[in-house]
Amino acid sequence: MMTDHINTLNISFSQLTAMEHRIEDNECAKILLQNLPDSYNQLFINATSNATTLVFNDLTAVVLEKENRCKNKEDILASSKQVETLTIRGISMERSSSESQSHGISKSRSKKNIKYYHCD
Repeated sequence: MMTDHINTLNISFSQLTAMEHRIEDNECAKILLQNLPDSYNQLFINATSNATTLVFNDLTAVVLEKENRCKNKEDILASSKQVETLTIRGISMERSSSESQSHGISKSRSKKNIKYYHCD
């Protein structure tokens, strides 16, 4: 999502530069910050309060890093929900090796008390 947005901005900036309408790097960064979704408010606050000058490439790196962290959290959440669903259904994701090896083997009686007939 943000990758596409940043790529679109880069294309626009390149087109403006080709038409000899150069935009300063800090202006590019401000444009990016102004177009971020509400979920990036904390990043906006941090970027504008801590930096004396904004660098577009640095800001895009931070935005993409935040997006990756959010995707990783979503993946982890989806994975844990999947494990929870399997556990609720009675399928354990963490079987011990002894359980998996003994699964399907019948438990026969001990052969100590077996009497053999007609064995000469």
